[in-house]
Amino acid sequence: MSSLAGTAAGHILVVDDHPDTRIILRHYFEAKGFTVREAHDGIEALAEMRASRPAAVVLDIQMPHLDGIGVLKAVRSDELLREIPILALSAHALSDEVQRIRDAGADRYLAKPADPKSVLATIRELLDGGKRPDS
Repeated sequence: MSSLAGTAAGHILVVDDHPDTRIILRHYFEAKGFTVREAHDGIEALAEMRASRPAAVVLDIQMPHLDGIGVLKAVRSDELLREIPILALSAHALSDEVQRIRDAGADRYLAKPADPKSVLATIRELLDGGKRPDS
């Protein structure tokens, strides 16, 4: 697990432009013992990831300024961030969109609205070493 050296164990970054989604997920994860940071768009997400090296990221795809696809591409091309597991969330569950999300580097994908229990279970799976389906 040396590729994740320097990440903050139990630290999750929740990225979504909808405050309600961030609040719900933050409270749910904190109740389960995680430390949660939030970002409201892709630009803030990248800055937060570089500053705090989260153990995993929950990333909305549809956001202003820099969308989730842009974040995924930036993270996967960054030597210091590329191994951080990312769960992508999107309200657009069309197969083309899901494939585009996977191609950009998401480790997992869930359709919105996603149940917090499913989000937590998927993040735990990723933290336990789950890899992208194609890797």
